[in-house]
Amino acid sequence: MPSFKTIQPNTGSIHVIDGDPLDKAGAAVAPASGEIVTKHVQFGPFCQTTLTLNNVPQAVVNGTEYQGTKIYDFPQGRLLVMGVTATLQQKTTSAIASTLNSGTGAISLGTATASSTTLNSTMADLLPSTAFTSSTVINVAGTAVSGALAASAQFDGTTTAKDVYLNTAYATTTDVDANATQTISGTVVITWCQLGDY
Repeated sequence: MPSFKTIQPNTGSIHVIDGDPLDKAGAAVAPASGEIVTKHVQFGPFCQTTLTLNNVPQAVVNGTEYQGTKIYDFPQGRLLVMGVTATLQQKTTSAIASTLNSGTGAISLGTATASSTTLNSTMADLLPSTAFTSSTVINVAGTAVSGALAASAQFDGTTTAKDVYLNTAYATTTDVDANATQTISGTVVITWCQLGDY
């Protein structure tokens, strides 16, 4: 009869495994400032990963208006993502009148970093593009928005492990007058299964 191990570290994560390495749960990517707190509940190949984002920074470049930040590394292998839910909140940390004007932006989660002001395809294959209103006062967050992955999906990370990118965008150059800075806070819950590697 196999011997199962239950490990509950100080983070509150729980792993019920049969000799599998803990790195099958993946790992958060430390931001330049702020923090990402990770909690895993793992039963064999099934895992629910909760990422708590606390002021994860992003630079908003005038003339580009889209940006992406890697926040999580999945382990290598084929994945079934059964669901993703998120509640996220933008905060402008640079002068609003002269950098990032108060207005409407978009936020998504994808396996690729943002490369367009239209967040679609692999830029939004984990969480669809969701509209938000940016800060009206510097260093005061706007209203939080929520979204969910509409249907489960498989991802082939057998050659290169898949990542999770936090993507944001502003539709027009009039939204951004000069290079700006912002942070994103909130919670992302990813429920997924490791299908194996080859």
